Amino acid sequence: MRTTIKDIANYTGFSVTTISLVLNNKADKIPKSTKNKILDAVEKLNYHPNQLAVGLVKKRTQTIGLIISDVSNVFFSTLAKGVEDSCRSQGWNLILCNTNDKHERDMSYIQVLANKGVDGILFCMARDSDKKKTEESIQLLKKLKIPFVMIDRYLEEADCSSVIVDHRQGGYAAVKYLLGLGHRNIGCVTGPSGLEDSMERLKGYKKALEEYHIPYQHDFIYEGSYDRESGAGAVDFFAGKDISAVFAFNDMSAYGVYNSLKKRGIPVPGGMSLIGYDDIFFSEILDVPLTTVRQPVYEMGAESVRQLIEEVENGVGARKCIVFQPALIERESVGYGPAYEPGGKPI
Repeated sequence: MRTTIKDIANYTGFSVTTISLVLNNKADKIPKSTKNKILDAVEKLNYHPNQLAVGLVKKRTQTIGLIISDVSNVFFSTLAKGVEDSCRSQGWNLILCNTNDKHERDMSYIQVLANKGVDGILFCMARDSDKKKTEESIQLLKKLKIPFVMIDRYLEEADCSSVIVDHRQGGYAAVKYLLGLGHRNIGCVTGPSGLEDSMERLKGYKKALEEYHIPYQHDFIYEGSYDRESGAGAVDFFAGKDISAVFAFNDMSAYGVYNSLKKRGIPVPGGMSLIGYDDIFFSEILDVPLTTVRQPVYEMGAESVRQLIEEVENGVGARKCIVFQPALIERESVGYGPAYEPGGKPI
């Protein structure tokens, strides 16, 4: 049974009011000896306040819910760590919900967190969420009157705070880098077509091609699912096409491409250049370290907590879109393309 203030009162002989004043640091007129006896009893009886009851009184539980799509993906585990560390440093609690990339679980967990009395929700929606499903999630959050911040995956039309990366710039930087090294036919493994982040990276891909006056070819584009399986599927899709490099829209897809190429006896970068997106931990320790576009994932998690707490404490009106800039990380998975001679000289 949970120890209550009444238990401490019975144990010490002091009134519930006196004990409450001590526990809430309002015991200025209470003798120090009384305070010490109460605090000793608190420790001995292992008393912890009922946060739900405290929340009902203060109308604040200092608890945040985090909804992420796949905790086994290093991107999301890193994001969750940034969120948790930021919560702990500010004295807030965290409830983690993993949806396995299913929209119906997004909806279910939003309701569960509301029932738990969280003060706000950090929301990274499932990858099967098209625009209609995303709007459904947002409408539920607004109906429940829960402050929320969208992370990474977002809806541009949503009237809410968000913490995102400039994905168009990230896609542009990756493809421009490949073009600058002499690649002209560049395969692309996208994320789900309905997600804003995937669409933005594809716009960056197209922008870089336009700058080099290279026509966009739809048959060089493979729609993936941000997982290794779709990376492997892309290699089958690209077979027989005159492609010298592949840009995968996340590192997990890039791993799938890499493993499938290896099984086919195609070396990276000697037989195919490869660039990813995310810069998660394993990218640096592959047999051939992966060139990739870094998202500051941990920092995004920490910033999202700051934004949500600000909104909870200040009320609606603090709508902000925090945009982080990506950075190209050069490693060893990209070599010179057909438009360059050995040694890097233009043909």
